[in-house]
Amino acid sequence: MSQVSGESMDEIIAILVDIKSNLGKIHQHGTRANSIVNSMLQHSRGGTGKKEPTDLNALVKEYVNLCFHGMRAGKNPINVEVVLDLDPELGLVPLIREDFTRVVINLCNNAFDAMRQKTLNGPEDYNPRIRVQTTYQNDQPRLIVQDNGPGIPDDIKDKILQPFFTTKKGTDGTGLGLSITHDIVKAHAGDLKVVSKEGEGSEFIINLPV
Repeated sequence: MSQVSGESMDEIIAILVDIKSNLGKIHQHGTRANSIVNSMLQHSRGGTGKKEPTDLNALVKEYVNLCFHGMRAGKNPINVEVVLDLDPELGLVPLIREDFTRVVINLCNNAFDAMRQKTLNGPEDYNPRIRVQTTYQNDQPRLIVQDNGPGIPDDIKDKILQPFFTTKKGTDGTGLGLSITHDIVKAHAGDLKVVSKEGEGSEFIINLPV
């Protein structure tokens, strides 16, 4: 039985390393593609598509709480102070409930991801905080989701609502969360405004028609 020379063995090892690396990349891109497809299917399912009078305050309470506990139970949990500032006079708001729950979920998850990043790179005394507010502004219902994360750099502010744009690495993001949120708000005849300063957090402001 012939023996493999040292030089041949080095070549075999190098090939195996390349194969392992390529398989890792295939798995990474496959996982991200699967996540993108699932996000698109979720967006397309929707509900009845009909607006109905909805208790926005109750919806916010329920889904902010779900997002928080989901984040705490997931990988890389962080401690976050959650502040709910809900206008008791808000009343019922015409919403497609099944769709608008995704708005709350996407904005909360986006805030948690941003603040998690700041816990890794920010000052040691950093305390993550998210504030979710409902109010009336110019006779319109308004939802505000504010975090004290790293903020959004000026050079990508115009891109964050575009489909598939993401600053997350690997398979952590599909780049569809904020795009879907924007589309849902537009479908409600509302508008979404992003206010952010790098290093000082972000604020997502949604104005809805009466």
